Amino acid sequence: MKNVTKGLTLSTSVIPAPMKRRPTPLSPKHLFELVTRLCIFKAERWGRRALFYEQHRDYFPRISASRFVNRCRELEARYRALAQMMFLIPTEDRLVPVRALALPKP
Repeated sequence: MKNVTKGLTLSTSVIPAPMKRRPTPLSPKHLFELVTRLCIFKAERWGRRALFYEQHRDYFPRISASRFVNRCRELEARYRALAQMMFLIPTEDRLVPVRALALPKP
C-alpha cells in the first residue's frame, strides 16, 4: 500500500514478522556445560582483575598492597577448580540415596 503526498512515498512492510519459537527445555548436559562455562568465565575475570592491579601498582598502591589481589587469585583458583570438578563428573550418573525395602514373607 503506497501513499503519495507532496513527493513523499510511504509503504508498509512486506517482510512478515518472524515466528516466535517456543523455548525448549534445556537438557541436563546443556545446563552442566553452561554452568561450567560460567565458572571458567568467572575465573578468568578474577584473574584479569588481579593482573590489572598487579600491573598498575603505581596507580593503585592501597589496593595492590591490601589483601584484595590475593583474594582475587584465590577466587580464580576456586572457580577453576569448581569448573574442572563439574566438567569431570559424568552427567548421566545421578547419585541418589535409595532405601532397600524388605519384602513381606508369604
